[in-house]
Amino acid sequence: MTPPRRPRGLFTDLTEGVYWFLVLDLMLVLAAVPTILLWTVMSPGPLGALLFVVAALPLLPALAAGLYACRSWREERELIPARQFLRGYRLNALDALKVGTPALLVMALAAFNLTRSSSPGLGAGEIAFLVVGVAALLVLLRALSIVSRFSFRVRDALRLTAFTLLVTPLSTLALLSLGVLTLGIVLMIGEFLLPVVASLLVFALWASERPVVRLLTEQFTTGPTVVSAES
Repeated sequence: MTPPRRPRGLFTDLTEGVYWFLVLDLMLVLAAVPTILLWTVMSPGPLGALLFVVAALPLLPALAAGLYACRSWREERELIPARQFLRGYRLNALDALKVGTPALLVMALAAFNLTRSSSPGLGAGEIAFLVVGVAALLVLLRALSIVSRFSFRVRDALRLTAFTLLVTPLSTLALLSLGVLTLGIVLMIGEFLLPVVASLLVFALWASERPVVRLLTEQFTTGPTVVSAES
């Protein structure tokens, strides 16, 4: 007869949580080393703003891998963050680059045009570029969230990205809030703080995207074969 499992204590949950966040943060920082190095040598200005955004390209597969690790921890209770991050990176890196690169380039062009303007306020053109940049950011985050969980074709993932941005307004608002928070950290404090809070931001993104995952699972999947974790 198997003895009953002992109940988990608060101390155990806290220590496991601290361990998980620290390891995931380390993995994210290691994956972001190329981006961090490029950011340190960039100069301000329109071209610098464009390159600043383009330099974030290595962050796309890292973010998808981080989301994959979050799901493994919270849904499957697997306390192996480094292994799950690497597995998520291997499974989702290519799709993350495919769906995220176009949106990242649009954001780079929007940043270039916004910083190139010499007018003191926001004119019609600047507002248009700002809206385009925000829309591209929302598409980027939602698409990465989808490919980190499902193995849809890239074009289907992009279609579902547009669909879910419209039909899940609360989750879309949460995405916008996280984007504003991240941008505020960069502008008000500095990009050097992002590696420190990277795992917290990724976990917040994963938590805010759970309603979208449930919607897609219920309406657009027919079995476990479409889920990347089962690949």
